[in-house]
Amino acid sequence: MSSNSESSSRIDPSFVPLMRSLALELAIYGPLVTLYFFIVLRTANDWLTSLYSTSSTAFALVSVILIVGQGAMLEMLTSWLLRRFGLRY
Repeated sequence: MSSNSESSSRIDPSFVPLMRSLALELAIYGPLVTLYFFIVLRTANDWLTSLYSTSSTAFALVSVILIVGQGAMLEMLTSWLLRRFGLRY
């Protein structure tokens, strides 16, 4: 019974690099998402507001495109930064 508790208390060796990578990605994503939010808020606020007022369907489509584009851009940028600085395993 003690061998079961010893084996269950060990940390999987692949867990530590996974958590390190997650922490690094969160540290990179946070500022980038905040920066992106303020850039879009400042530059596209009026346009998005008028689009919402005139056509909610077009606004929904543009919003989805912005969300998907932001996600793809941030993933590419984060992956590049992690590879560039040798932080990705």
